[in-house]
Amino acid sequence: MWPNMVKVGVLIPQMACAELFSEERRAKLESIAQVTWNDSDKQLDEDEAAAFLRDCDVAIGSWKTAIPTKRILDSCGNLKLWEHAAGSVKHFFTDDLRDRQLQIASCAPAIAKTVAEMVLGELIVGLRKIIPNSQQNRTEKGKKPANKLYLAKATVGIVGASWVGRQVAGLLRPFGTRILLYDPYMPAENAAKLGMTKVDSLLELCATSDAITVHTPKTNETYHLLKEAEFAAMKDDAIFINTSRGDCIDENALIRELQKGRLFAFLDVSDPEPAHLDNPIRTLPNVVYTSHLAGGTSYHIGDQAVSDIEAYASGKRPLMVVDWSMLATMA
Repeated sequence: MWPNMVKVGVLIPQMACAELFSEERRAKLESIAQVTWNDSDKQLDEDEAAAFLRDCDVAIGSWKTAIPTKRILDSCGNLKLWEHAAGSVKHFFTDDLRDRQLQIASCAPAIAKTVAEMVLGELIVGLRKIIPNSQQNRTEKGKKPANKLYLAKATVGIVGASWVGRQVAGLLRPFGTRILLYDPYMPAENAAKLGMTKVDSLLELCATSDAITVHTPKTNETYHLLKEAEFAAMKDDAIFINTSRGDCIDENALIRELQKGRLFAFLDVSDPEPAHLDNPIRTLPNVVYTSHLAGGTSYHIGDQAVSDIEAYASGKRPLMVVDWSMLATMA
């Protein structure tokens, strides 16, 4: 049986691997492929990675591991799939990769699950005004917030129908939330199938929503996508969430609006990142600033990687295969 099985080389050091692959997923991978694990705690350099992958059909890498360079690809003629057990693969697409018969697969959909989970929690906490009520209760007998909302009564605006944006919509649907979407690349009928109502104006989404959550990639087109006009258009007491990239918004414009006390923001990213120590987002009472906690390692990533290898081994396509045509509109 072994000679006919797909040969997989896992470049990820063992400690990092333990954060991505449960024992169950490791066993599953070993049942469908001939697997060589990096059993050390070091990252393999380019030459070491080339030797490690020499007879492999599939490489599995992640954050900080080697990427498919000319040196590696010239040494590993059997490689047909590079599974990135992490997010962005844009940095793979150099001239080294041109004209190669190598599929590049990303586990961004798996990361989207953990980001969406955090966003859902922040939407619930934010709309119910839990944090300002708790702050008030430190010094006085705080009253129940008159403007608190629950999800079935709220309108949530999603900026960007990325994997994360779609995951957030999926988590919200059981609650009966009205979900608006701003994304010029998604047709209205596709948005409707996902339970979202597409709006053509970002200003309209900002003015209409009780909470706005940003899920756009970092591209030239999304730089400062939300500016002074968009933040000024938001309702009093609106919740603003950014778990995408800091420069997708004009942070100074947001700060000016936050200093008026009108909005409450959950910011998992900043511009620059981390924020300077004197940045007001660190001290404003109506901001929760976190250290890029939304994504990162999880068993979801290992689950997708194993599913992708299983699909490849049976002649099917991994979940998210990336090609040159996709780079302009993805993270």
